Amino acid sequence: MRRSSPNRWAAVAALVAAFAAVVAVAAWRTAAAASEPEPQPDSGTTTNDVRQDAEKVRDYWTPERMKNADNAPMPKRD
Repeated sequence: MRRSSPNRWAAVAALVAAFAAVVAVAAWRTAAAASEPEPQPDSGTTTNDVRQDAEKVRDYWTPERMKNADNAPMPKRD
């Protein structure tokens, strides 16, 4: 039987290390790309996330205020 030489094991270890490095870099780049926000198309609209206490909102919108409330302005089509 033929015995494996130390040089062959060193070559195998080098290949395994190189493969592990490539996988690590690919994972790092994927994680870095995922943390960057995706550019959004210009839709002509904006949003604003406002967080208010639900209890205060219910207290504010009494039946009389709801009755006298105006509709929100909507954009007009060209």
